[in-house]
Amino acid sequence: MEAPQALPAQGLPLNFEEIENLVKTLYEPGHGKKISETEATLRMLQRSPQGWEIGDALLNSTDENVRFFGALTLTVKVNADSASLSEQDSEQLLAKLIQHLVGRPASSVATRKLCSTLAQYFTKPISHWIQCIRSLAISFGLQQPVLDNALESHPSTLDIVPQLSDERLLVLLEFAMNLADETKKLSNDPNRTPHERMVANVESIEILLQVTFGRGIKYLSTPPNDPNHEQATGLGEKLCVASLKCYLGWIFYAQADFKNVPDKLRHLRSVTELAFSCLEYHVDDAMEFVADVLENYPKFFEEKHLLVLWSAIISEWGQEILVNCDAETVSLARIIVAYGQELVETKKLYQEPDNPHHQQVISYLHQLLQYPEPVGAEDEVALVVLDFWSNYVSTVAEESFLYLEGEKPAWMDPAVSNVILVVTELLEKIVYPPAEITKTWGPESKKTFKVFRMDVRDITMEAFEVLRDTLTQQFVNFAGHALKMSQWLRLEAGLFCLISIADGLTNVDEMLDDLFNSSVEQPLFATLTENTAIPGLTRKTAVDLVAALNHFFLRNPHYLPQVLPFLLSALRAPNLAHGAAKSFASLCSECRKSLTSELNSFFQMYELFLTYPTADEYTKSRVLEGIAAIVQAEDSDEKKLAGVQHIFKYVTTDAEQAIYFAGDGRDPEKGQALAISTLKCLACIARALQASDEDVVDLELTENESAFWSQGAGKAIQEQIINFIGYLTQVFPGNDEIVESSCNIFRSGFKEMGPGPFVLPPPQAVDYITRTNIHTPRLTYVLETACCWVSSHKKHREYETQAQRLLHYDLSIMQALQHPRNDPEVSVGCIELIQSFVKQNASILKIEHPAILKGTFDFSVECIQSPEVLPKRASASLWKDIFEKTAATGSLDQATCQDIVDHFGQAVTFALMANVCGQVDQTSLEHILAPLRKLIQSNRNARTYITTAVTEQPLIQRVQADPATPQMVQKVIESMMRNAKNSNAFKESVKSFYQSCKQLQMQFAPEVMHHAHRFNY
Repeated sequence: MEAPQALPAQGLPLNFEEIENLVKTLYEPGHGKKISETEATLRMLQRSPQGWEIGDALLNSTDENVRFFGALTLTVKVNADSASLSEQDSEQLLAKLIQHLVGRPASSVATRKLCSTLAQYFTKPISHWIQCIRSLAISFGLQQPVLDNALESHPSTLDIVPQLSDERLLVLLEFAMNLADETKKLSNDPNRTPHERMVANVESIEILLQVTFGRGIKYLSTPPNDPNHEQATGLGEKLCVASLKCYLGWIFYAQADFKNVPDKLRHLRSVTELAFSCLEYHVDDAMEFVADVLENYPKFFEEKHLLVLWSAIISEWGQEILVNCDAETVSLARIIVAYGQELVETKKLYQEPDNPHHQQVISYLHQLLQYPEPVGAEDEVALVVLDFWSNYVSTVAEESFLYLEGEKPAWMDPAVSNVILVVTELLEKIVYPPAEITKTWGPESKKTFKVFRMDVRDITMEAFEVLRDTLTQQFVNFAGHALKMSQWLRLEAGLFCLISIADGLTNVDEMLDDLFNSSVEQPLFATLTENTAIPGLTRKTAVDLVAALNHFFLRNPHYLPQVLPFLLSALRAPNLAHGAAKSFASLCSECRKSLTSELNSFFQMYELFLTYPTADEYTKSRVLEGIAAIVQAEDSDEKKLAGVQHIFKYVTTDAEQAIYFAGDGRDPEKGQALAISTLKCLACIARALQASDEDVVDLELTENESAFWSQGAGKAIQEQIINFIGYLTQVFPGNDEIVESSCNIFRSGFKEMGPGPFVLPPPQAVDYITRTNIHTPRLTYVLETACCWVSSHKKHREYETQAQRLLHYDLSIMQALQHPRNDPEVSVGCIELIQSFVKQNASILKIEHPAILKGTFDFSVECIQSPEVLPKRASASLWKDIFEKTAATGSLDQATCQDIVDHFGQAVTFALMANVCGQVDQTSLEHILAPLRKLIQSNRNARTYITTAVTEQPLIQRVQADPATPQMVQKVIESMMRNAKNSNAFKESVKSFYQSCKQLQMQFAPEVMHHAHRFNY
């Protein structure tokens, strides 16, 4: 491996000088095409057998870029071709690498790359380099390579390393850091040889780090009046930073790979206090080093180290940093938080509250939340410390559940006091700054503050589990005081926290009365309605509070005259309208029975609302939903009819305008928007008019008494609904929102137990569904609606007639699709509709024409054979249900499903076994096995079906001549038959056969692989 002066002509078309010039062109400005061609040529040269000589030769260059490329070339060769080297070649390569490193030890990009190359060499099986740190240290001292077999004749490492120059120590640290990083990548490798060699170097690493940290700190201690102060401190900084990086790499390497030799950690731990000394000199990365170890490997530090660290934190150095709120403060906060986290993990911090040290730690963690600067823009400390308090609060909450009320341990009260205090501190931190500050924030600052508030919300929810009424009273008092003092942004923070715990509030009505009671000086909602100067942010949170507390208002309807005018005023504001409409709908739904006497007032309110510019599709639909919920609470059908008729006046106006604008090219876009609004309003109204969960369903109701909506006075409403859907879908046939809203209107009726305005006659929904076709947008939603119809009407007297129409419709969609791959999602919808018939009431299948059934189930077989995942899984699920029903003795559908299996069982078994023979991907295999198990369990012909299906598979026939094939086939069939009752055993037996088939496919794959998919070398 001697470096040639000129490369052999017969080996390569270029000599060394030409190759060096090519490398130089990579770093010169030029055309992209030329650079690309040069890279391709050099890549070829790197990978050639002469790549070793090329790399060696390039490393002799005086050009730094060329030397880097030389080191890169040797890295490529070490990783790709080192296994082919003899032991002699391997030693020669190592000597060359060391020679290049010690010959030019100055820190540079080429030197760093060479360190990486050497570290990667160390990890390879061809390496027999054990004492690498000692070897390099002596090589640096003698300026020539000294390998392991010559080390004994030289002085100890402890004598050699202190003699090395600063420059050489930096290179040695660079190599040692790379060594840890590269070997750590092999943590899961069963070959432990590289790790054993690493253990052999740990004492040398200890010496190296003690020398470099010691020398660096000595330089940093140079007095300011020393003429070499600046130069010395700069060099000290470099040495300490490099030492910290190297030390960190070895610590994390040891965490994973010193588990079998834990006593060796003492060699690394001996350096800890030297590393801590870097803190007081403000060395870059020193605090990050400590935080990284504390966060990821806290057990590395022993108790004595932690006490030394805490002494540094509370020293003058730490106090100076904590006074400010800057980048250094954030770094120190990370250390304090990680320190505290470890004490929480050991339970000491909260279970030993009388320990002065623990009291001091918890005090510091509270102080970190008390910087006055706002989070997101200036205070980044709060973001760091939030993680600690989240862990602390959740830990205390979990521990509190372990004890009965009278058995609380002594430490619980102090821990709870800390929870109360931190909630108080966090409440202050989530108060929005004044507008003059927030308007200067960029998007990132705004996002950070919002995320911080969400995290605080999560903490308050955890704290609520411990504090309950105490926390509720705290938030009410905070909001009440802010309301009294007209501190609107503080009020918003209090309301925000109340919302966070609203779901858990019980028996706190008296506390909440303090906010809403008209006897107080400023009732919340009355003040918000009357005072227009209150910021929109506070109003928005108050709107959300209404929805969060609707159970409270149900119990206290006397507050509704305050709340509803507030929501009406909020509907006028563009930034509040959507939230107000949502809260209005929620409140009306919850308090519907308390509001029926005010229904006319609500209609007047709605007419006023329609004059607002905020009356759009969403707000109108939610407000009408709220009013419709009140109508639903009326105590007679006649009153409900009057209310619905009134609501429909508004809906009719929009529908008529939609049709008007659509005609004669007036404004089709506006017409479509109005049509969407009409149907979405109808869908929301339908949802609100559904019987409440609390309503009693009269199962004794006679048909004559329940005909009010279908045959009586309410019939006109149902006809109007049908006309709305019919006209608007006819005028605007290609809009997905119109289709979806129409389906939602029908679905609302499907869910009802009794009669109602939206419980339409069964043929009406079927009429709508069967009018759609393959070109209809949201066809999958239409098919889902058909499935809902089947499950809702399976006992209806018109089921068979209407279900037949749906079956014919389903087949027409399948025929239009032609193949599942043309639209996998629609294919799934078609299969799921058939599955609905099978699950709910398969009676229509036995009276259907054979041609219809053939088309339907042939498509299901195509789905199983298709490469498309979703149709395959859906069809497999369908056939699982069919096979299952054939075994359901006494089921009305047993005979029908048995007939289906008799006709299609063989075809579907062939399709299923084609998947088992390798057609399916691993993730879907389990879906294919489910119907196969049911087939074997339920059908006496299963063995015949499976045997025929396997032997007829093209892959199996292709290897039929192999004597092992019949045995493999017989084995899987027997195993399937034997293990069909055991799900796990069945999966395992089929899985091994499936993997064998996959391997066979790979063997034949090159014969049919497309040229564009082949690898080219």
